[in-house]
Amino acid sequence: MSEFEATRIIKFGNSELDRKIGGIPIPTLCLVEGPSSAGKSVFVQAVAYGALNLGYNVHYITTENTIRGLLNSMKSLSFDCDLHFISWQFSITSINVRNIRWDAEISQRFLDTLMKFVEFLHEIAGKEVIIVDNISHFIATASEHQILEFFSHMRDCVDEHDIAVFLTLHPFVVNEDLLVRIRSVCDGNILLEIKEMGEQILRMMKVTKLRGAVKPVDVTIGFTVDPVFGIKVIPISGAKV
Repeated sequence: MSEFEATRIIKFGNSELDRKIGGIPIPTLCLVEGPSSAGKSVFVQAVAYGALNLGYNVHYITTENTIRGLLNSMKSLSFDCDLHFISWQFSITSINVRNIRWDAEISQRFLDTLMKFVEFLHEIAGKEVIIVDNISHFIATASEHQILEFFSHMRDCVDEHDIAVFLTLHPFVVNEDLLVRIRSVCDGNILLEIKEMGEQILRMMKVTKLRGAVKPVDVTIGFTVDPVFGIKVIPISGAKV
């Protein structure tokens, strides 16, 4: 078996996206950034769906949806995971972060628990792909030391257990200097932006880093959210404003 064949890759099952990115290698710690409605959740849902169809065991932690709400949302984008969910190949945890009075101590507890939970999901539940959508609440009131320690421990966990972890984040919750340091710890960094062209909303995906990629990735990809394709890639010339 060649080195390429031996590499574990997550494909999206979307021919255009797979052609441009070439898949995401495992192990990986991937940070997906962007403002509200930029497509962070759609992106990691596409990752989950692609991984499930390749036989990976996936766990999705959502702070923005219920379990049924997430399954329905994915189904509306043609990411129907009901059978995977019934078979336990796909599992979901919904964390209600509303009405919590966040401070550094509460953030530390959540980050410690999240780290232990990720280890449990792999060691006990056999999960190979773990998604946390969204970690912004957890780190918004955390200290710089707490945040860097969390990402450092997550980095070690990914390498030790040979798994893929995807974290979505609103980048405005931390300062730019800290954000640069966080990005440096991660294998992958996906930046999502919103562009408006008249009444049409377009989204831009910038793949700024993808360590271990099987091919050079396109730096910028234009896309729309489509109920048939989920993520519909559009020509970059048509995405520019």
